Amino acid sequence: MGYQRILSVVNEQTGSTVAARYAIALAAAGGSELVLYAAHGEGTDGSTLLHTERHLDHLFRIAFERDIPVTRITESGMIARLLPRRVEEERVGLVFYPLIPPECYGAAFQQQAVHQLLRLVRADLAIMRIMHMGKLHPHHILVPLGGRTGSRERLADFISLLAKSFHSPVTLFHRPGGRGPSRLENLALLRDNLLRQQVQVLERSATGRIARAIVVEAVSHHHDLIVLGASERGTLRRLFFGNPAGDVMQHPPCNAILFRQAPDRP
Repeated sequence: MGYQRILSVVNEQTGSTVAARYAIALAAAGGSELVLYAAHGEGTDGSTLLHTERHLDHLFRIAFERDIPVTRITESGMIARLLPRRVEEERVGLVFYPLIPPECYGAAFQQQAVHQLLRLVRADLAIMRIMHMGKLHPHHILVPLGGRTGSRERLADFISLLAKSFHSPVTLFHRPGGRGPSRLENLALLRDNLLRQQVQVLERSATGRIARAIVVEAVSHHHDLIVLGASERGTLRRLFFGNPAGDVMQHPPCNAILFRQAPDRP
């Protein structure tokens, strides 16, 4: 799988430049065009604007020096309203969105910008929590497998593109057992898909609470990137059964990506 255009959201936070470096790596590996995008809310102070512009300048120069076709776009207004429209107009296939420190994916009331973007952006969406600013090149990618997370093929394609961009092995991590054969079938489908794309695949499993098991696995085996599939659990199921992806994304031990594939168009 390749993307014709990849968009990376840039803001005044240094973490957004790390997410953009991932976008640059994927664009270089897949021959994609790159869009560097910033949206400023009304009344944004001059210092914030200056830091964002410096980040855009720096990232634009990196992409240009790597011969990546790159465009920079800056708009005024709320990003949750502007970005979905911009994605449609620019025909973007993948969006990198860096969580800012106050944002919490999986928050109970789900009224933050990230949740609006999850509902409205009609492209593949890679939501990043940046924990280590210097980790621009992941060497070990951990992919936990949970319940239903949409198309395994789409997730496998995204993971494969990441692994090839950084020449990194992938560890598929799961809990043994579960209800029915679906979990093992999902594991086999994802593993076989990655192997067909010549990605080095390892497998590990652990028992106990899944969110804690993911953290322990990442720390004990020195993973520097976690890739999670967005859960299809509804609000009631999250209230009763929890939201492991949300728990991990809130305080991951390393950089983390929550991947949500583009919704089907009506």
